[in-house]
Amino acid sequence: MRPRFSAVNVVVAIVGVALLVFTVRRVGWSEVVAGVASVGWWFLAVVVLGATRMMVRARAWILCAGDPQFRFREAFGAMLAADAVGNLTPLGLLASEPTKIIMTRVRLSTVTSVASVTIENAFYIASVAVVLLTGTWLFLQRAAVPRGLEQIAEVLLAAIAMAAVGAVWAARMQPAVLSRIEPIVTRLIGRSTVPADTLREVEARIYGVLRWPIGRLAHVAMWEAAFHAAAVAEVWLVLRLLPGGDRTTLVDAFLMESAGRFVTIAFKFIPYRLGIDEAGSGAVAQVLGLNPVTGVTLALVRRLRIICLNVFGLVRLAR
Repeated sequence: MRPRFSAVNVVVAIVGVALLVFTVRRVGWSEVVAGVASVGWWFLAVVVLGATRMMVRARAWILCAGDPQFRFREAFGAMLAADAVGNLTPLGLLASEPTKIIMTRVRLSTVTSVASVTIENAFYIASVAVVLLTGTWLFLQRAAVPRGLEQIAEVLLAAIAMAAVGAVWAARMQPAVLSRIEPIVTRLIGRSTVPADTLREVEARIYGVLRWPIGRLAHVAMWEAAFHAAAVAEVWLVLRLLPGGDRTTLVDAFLMESAGRFVTIAFKFIPYRLGIDEAGSGAVAQVLGLNPVTGVTLALVRRLRIICLNVFGLVRLAR
């Protein structure tokens, strides 16, 4: 599979770079360069906010694991490494989440590691659904949305509704999903075989979330909410630093972030979402009445932040 994935990476990278160049040239190369330069040393604050997002998800993961031996430094390092792997390959979550499991096997048992990663992702997905629903509603109220975007919004709302129904069904029926996809699970955690009782224990841990105290559930949810708050703060900061950004509101930042979160989820299989982020961000900015240059520049600044954090993640992975 390695040559195939290498070829896919090269093709996707070429197409992404072409789309990126086309998007930047369409809105104006000099304007985009000037916008990126206007961020200046505040870029360090952008990186800190990006790292903060990883930190709060690491805190949520620790709470989901419930193991006193699982330290923040290890969780944060695994988060950074997993994000780098997920961005560099077309596998997305299929690469990033197993990376977390593999990197924490020294501290956590296989059962705790797999269950905690799954549970934290479930909380994260639920929080993303709330952000997307709120963002879609505000977006439709705020902007004169073209018919094409309306259809995308309708599909998004339908997908979230179906996911919610599926989650309720799973909570009530508690199906033995892992037992049925045992070959995939064994591949993800790097083992040749996984005993059936281990899979049943993992499933029991996952469904055991329904019996958690309200305080623990709220604590995890709070960290996931902090992730999105830091993301909105990052967008707001960058928009305020760009030319003409003095009129930017938190609602603008929230709408740009919710749209960006949708793009991240929909195109996670494209390494670094080359060109996709810029094109999408520019289009959303235009619909919101902002300068398309603002959206493209925002995406570029955030991409630079991702690359910086991914460097730390790759160093952690190499160690």
